[in-house]
Amino acid sequence: MKKYLLLLLICWSGSAMAQMGAAQKVTPEYLHETRIKNDVPTIWQTIRDLPKVKEYSNGMITAVNIRTTGGTQFRDLEFADGRKRSDEIQQVHEAYKFFVIEVTTPLPSGVTKAIVTALVESIPDSKDTSLVRWSIIMDGDKAAKKALTDTLIAEIANYEAGLKKLLE
Repeated sequence: MKKYLLLLLICWSGSAMAQMGAAQKVTPEYLHETRIKNDVPTIWQTIRDLPKVKEYSNGMITAVNIRTTGGTQFRDLEFADGRKRSDEIQQVHEAYKFFVIEVTTPLPSGVTKAIVTALVESIPDSKDTSLVRWSIIMDGDKAAKKALTDTLIAEIANYEAGLKKLLE
């Protein structure tokens, strides 16, 4: 069921804007699974607590601010290397334990959309380990997408390491 939801989430993020148009094939730039030795509710409570991203970023994020503008939630991040970025929090789904975040500012020239998703789920027959499934979905120029994808992959690697340090 959860694999179906992830597939639905990936397809939704690429084709929901089309409204009732023809279905579009969405090929993520990145799909990855992280195994964490802890239960789903504990991992989800950590990830869904949006300001806590600083705690599990493995030192990569030095400041986080969650703000609401016109009913839309954003997270403003400051990175250890001095970069700053704002992301729109598009969805935090409690029942299915996933979130969808869209990189908004700065968005590199040539990239028109960049979405990061995370889904927390149990592993059948495992009581002490859970999965976090990450994906990156983008639209835009191939070279520009590659550069941003590499940055986001490094970010996800820090989240994985930080979550393991914090929760295992």
